[in-house]
Amino acid sequence: MGGIARIAMMCLLTVGWCADVAGMPLAVFPINEESIARMRKQHPLASAEVNDPVYKRKQRYQGVWLRDVLKDLIQEGHTETDLYVRFRCKDGYLPIMPLARAMGGKGLIAIRDANAPKGEDWQPLAASGTSSTPAPSYLVWVSPPGDPEEYPWPYQMVGIELVSSSDALAGLDPDRSKPGYGLFVTHCLKCHAINGVGGTLGPELNSPCSVTEYWNPRLLSRFIANAGSIRAGTKMPNFDSLRAKDIQEIIEYLQSMAGHKKPGAACP
Repeated sequence: MGGIARIAMMCLLTVGWCADVAGMPLAVFPINEESIARMRKQHPLASAEVNDPVYKRKQRYQGVWLRDVLKDLIQEGHTETDLYVRFRCKDGYLPIMPLARAMGGKGLIAIRDANAPKGEDWQPLAASGTSSTPAPSYLVWVSPPGDPEEYPWPYQMVGIELVSSSDALAGLDPDRSKPGYGLFVTHCLKCHAINGVGGTLGPELNSPCSVTEYWNPRLLSRFIANAGSIRAGTKMPNFDSLRAKDIQEIIEYLQSMAGHKKPGAACP
């Protein structure tokens, strides 16, 4: 068993959040000083220059190729098409993507900003207003230069998880046929959970009360499109790429899921 695989197995046995998430991961690579040191011994340090959507400029990073780490995590009996990869961040951000897509792109698990001041590994995050940095790791993409919704750029990343396709999206839609389901998974799941499945950066949207049970429908639609027009200081981004029809389908999906809550969950 390789070094990263051993770390993954240790995590499954000892790290609390491995057992707390819906859909137990098949393998986990926790990212911390110890695992980064081991990763650097197992894989050569690579460098890449990218057009960074967070810093909004060209940046150069050093790190390890994502596909090399994922290859170490894939276990016998599973294929790329069976699995999803989740990127767990300090603040509850939890983007997810099919493993085949992650392997097909050229992602770098950055552990150092090559442009950082002497003696530092990172520059402060752009427009954060604080000294916060992307540490301990930041996933950046050399290629494709595609939509960040499909190729996420999570920073302050503390873990990479492999999850079966059935577990990764469990509880989000019994038959995955609702029109807004795919839109929700692509645009919303990384920050919000449905029935405990998804990110925790934003609030749970279905349990015990669905957001559609307590929000004004007209304002909910506007909030999804442009959250800042409804709530000052919100962290939720604008979704300029979504059409009015897309937003309505997301709301209809949320309305339908109000009838499919976790056992025992009921809105007062």
